[in-house]
Amino acid sequence: MKQMSSPLALALFVSACVLAQTTPSLAKDKTITGKIRGFECGDNCYLTIVDSKKTEQVGLCVAPQCKTWNEQVAMPRRYKGKRVTVTLGKAQQFDDSGNVMGEMMSFKKIEFLD
Repeated sequence: MKQMSSPLALALFVSACVLAQTTPSLAKDKTITGKIRGFECGDNCYLTIVDSKKTEQVGLCVAPQCKTWNEQVAMPRRYKGKRVTVTLGKAQQFDDSGNVMGEMMSFKKIEFLD
């Protein structure tokens, strides 16, 4: 088999790699079940969940429920300690000037269990 080393071959290879990374997965979204430990805001707002293994999971709070929490820079106290299932995703972190600092785990959906 002849090896292709032309610029076109390289461009096709790179395009295939990019498509492979950006094509939506048909796999089920990953979730975590646990209790809400806290909610904190700095340049971004973060929700902390303690999972069934007693491990703290911290993610950017981007779920629809987070919208008002993020705007008010506070989560209502009644949610602390509530059992939830959160759907995981990735979201961008920003600094106080609005510059993208990178990506990290996010909670894109929150389902309250009690």
